[in-house]
Amino acid sequence: MEIKELFDEIGWFGALILGLTGTSIFGWIKVWSGQFKLLKNASLATLHSQIYEKGGHYIVRGTITLSELDDLEYTWQAYKGLGGNGTGEKIYQKCRELPISDYVPNKAFKEVEDIAAEHEAKRNA
Repeated sequence: MEIKELFDEIGWFGALILGLTGTSIFGWIKVWSGQFKLLKNASLATLHSQIYEKGGHYIVRGTITLSELDDLEYTWQAYKGLGGNGTGEKIYQKCRELPISDYVPNKAFKEVEDIAAEHEAKRNA
């Protein structure tokens, strides 16, 4: 195939990419789609682990707070959206059936609120 025919087939942009990188646009698409699949699988594995760890903790404890249920809901929706199901769904559904315990403020969040109040008081002084 002549150079002119190559340019007609893949266009100037494709020829430039091929010339500079030695890889066609389709080659780059293949590479990036493979990377995307790896990232999707990594995200799915991370979400799966979170559902198992958090959900297992709540099930053993026998109760769940509203904020924990809300957090688990977000994790489950992302997991399901990526194609996760099976035992992850069973854990999620079991957690939804747990009794809601009284709201207990997050200790770390309370500390942050206290520090923020101190800074605000100093700023206003």
